[in-house]
Amino acid sequence: MAEVDEVAVPSANKGKKGLIVIVLAAVLIIAGGGGAWFFLMGSDPANPAPVVAAAPPLGPVQYLDLAPAFIVNFPHQGRQRFLQANVSVMSRDAQAIAAVSQHMPVIRHNLINLLSAQMLLVFEDPAGVETLRQLATQEVKQVLQREIGREGIDEVLFTNFVMQ
Repeated sequence: MAEVDEVAVPSANKGKKGLIVIVLAAVLIIAGGGGAWFFLMGSDPANPAPVVAAAPPLGPVQYLDLAPAFIVNFPHQGRQRFLQANVSVMSRDAQAIAAVSQHMPVIRHNLINLLSAQMLLVFEDPAGVETLRQLATQEVKQVLQREIGREGIDEVLFTNFVMQ
């Protein structure tokens, strides 16, 4: 009888292995069928997915000077101070550069208001010029987002920054 038990144990292991293989194969077939159905039948013709406008192809970096220089005055410690800043816009999107040129009046207006309002930031914080540059970048991005539907620019750069 001991010999019969030894023979029965290997046959039971073969049955379990076969069952596991069959279950795994079934899971793989179901998963493959579900994936195929999802990709082939996932879109509903009556309710199509929204079409997202493709971003324009990105080219080499382009710069646009916002000339003439920005000159603003502001009071600081009881004296009248002046700031002169030459500003350039950096982008890899030629359409965004064209949009900056087209919407230059509103961009210049917003930047002059920003520069006038934030001058204490520049005097009180050593990193104030960088913070002001980041705020100017966000301001131009907001104008472009409103006007052309995307931010379009990478950075606003101060190419000259003089306070007196």
